[in-house]
Amino acid sequence: MRIVLATRGSPLALWQAEEARRLLGVAHPTAEIELSIVRSTGDDDARLDLASIGRTGVFTAEIDRAVREGAADVGVHSLKDMTTTLDEGLVLGGTLARAAAEDALVSRTGERLAALRAGARVATGSVRRIAMLKRARPDLEVVGMRGNVDTRLEKLARGEADALLVACAGLVRLGLGHRITEVLAAPAFLPAVGQGIVGLTCRADDQRTVATLASISDREAWAEALAERALLRGLHGGCNAPVGARARAVENGISIRACVLSLDGTQHLEGDRSGSIGEAERIGTRLAEDLAARGAKQLIEAARAR
Repeated sequence: MRIVLATRGSPLALWQAEEARRLLGVAHPTAEIELSIVRSTGDDDARLDLASIGRTGVFTAEIDRAVREGAADVGVHSLKDMTTTLDEGLVLGGTLARAAAEDALVSRTGERLAALRAGARVATGSVRRIAMLKRARPDLEVVGMRGNVDTRLEKLARGEADALLVACAGLVRLGLGHRITEVLAAPAFLPAVGQGIVGLTCRADDQRTVATLASISDREAWAEALAERALLRGLHGGCNAPVGARARAVENGISIRACVLSLDGTQHLEGDRSGSIGEAERIGTRLAEDLAARGAKQLIEAARAR
């Protein structure tokens, strides 16, 4: 059996693809597993506004096109970069075990968030992180910053910002966990939908690959992904909407908490739901309905219009 995994070429993307290859090799030791490096629009154009990611999939579209057209069997993604509705003919076939879902603060000289001076420059391109940062510290200046994890750390070291917000999972997976100054945890900060999860896409009619991916999919990460993606889909949000969410699956139960904010952090709506793990998707949808009834979609649309 030959399996071709399509992936971006950044160090973090390659870590994800290599981990998928390792797990597939353990589960299917006779399989021949290859990586195919695909450049994405997000890699090619550093000027792109990250707010477009959730609606256009700038980091995922080319990879999934390779899968859809048969050039690869599996697309390997950071789940948080994926659109909540996949292209026709594609399915989410599996999820790898979740790493730490939280955001991290990396500061140039070691200050935690509360200790940063008024007016300190904090770098992020995520509207969710901007909103949560402004809610916690409205006196800080937010600056945009693009690039892979290593590039952003280099820009931080050059003084382009005083601190940086980035996913804990990316730092840890790249062996850079020691760079974390502070883990930004709930309730003040909720992560992006799917943050810390590697998602694997394949063609819906490729039953062999569907079954192969199911054999390495992590049960808890899968349920958490279903709940969080259903929430975001129900809110008509995107990967870079001002929405934070965290589902937690334990044994046969699952709970999810979410927050929708205005871009300046002055308005926010929060809610939670829980139930059985088999109802994960339904629970996420119900929470989206709860938040929508309280005005969540209006907050999302207002953030997009700015």
